[in-house]
Amino acid sequence: MIVRRRLATVLSLGLSAAALVLAPSAMAGGGEPASDKDPCEKSSTVKLRVEPQADGRFEVVGIVWSDDEDTWDWKMKHEGDVSAEGDIKAKDADKSLKITRSMVNFEGADSFVFRAENRRTNEVCRAELVY
Repeated sequence: MIVRRRLATVLSLGLSAAALVLAPSAMAGGGEPASDKDPCEKSSTVKLRVEPQADGRFEVVGIVWSDDEDTWDWKMKHEGDVSAEGDIKAKDADKSLKITRSMVNFEGADSFVFRAENRRTNEVCRAELVY
């Protein structure tokens, strides 16, 4: 009996720790804009911003600040499904790229992922947000 309780406790603690490790990097809500800004694999930086709109949709913005003017392949996911994808060349003085999309606001918490990969260097930038 004691062995079973200890095993259950150890298993419960292990699963709790795993849930924390796998949790999205940022969570927000309450009608205010939310963002997640992270370093990428190499020298770039990525930001994902989600802002609720008056029409009940979300404006979702993915930005990458890069060191070069390379072409990047990108994807935006909403609730685990690809909502939009394409490619874009980093430009301007700050060598950034910016993708803006409008997405439906589902019942409950919505999860968003923005991922961009540099075609030349294979650097991956990824940001995740639950709103």
